[in-house]
Amino acid sequence: MPKRLVIVKGNDVKFEVRVKSAGLPVNIETVDIFCEVKDRPGGSLLFEAVVTKTDAENGIFEVWFPKDRTAGLNAGQRVYFDFRFVFADGTEKNYPVPPFEAFVVERVTD
Repeated sequence: MPKRLVIVKGNDVKFEVRVKSAGLPVNIETVDIFCEVKDRPGGSLLFEAVVTKTDAENGIFEVWFPKDRTAGLNAGQRVYFDFRFVFADGTEKNYPVPPFEAFVVERVTD
């Protein structure tokens, strides 16, 4: 996944994430994963992304920014997101620090 993502206002954005440690897949079956999109690092919540484990044993999940949520963003706006992993023992880890940055562009129609 690129460190910087482009979001087309009003479009769905989906991407796959692979969790690895020392180059090997990490089993995320017992891990809850959250993704909040904010107006700045540590800032106000704009929306929660939809996270779906697609191959948990191999550390793979999909992130979806629904079009009804991206429609509320402004062209030229920068938004920030990271992943919060909540482990079975209750511990939490946010990744990455600092969070990923995305740039919103206007949808072009003919």
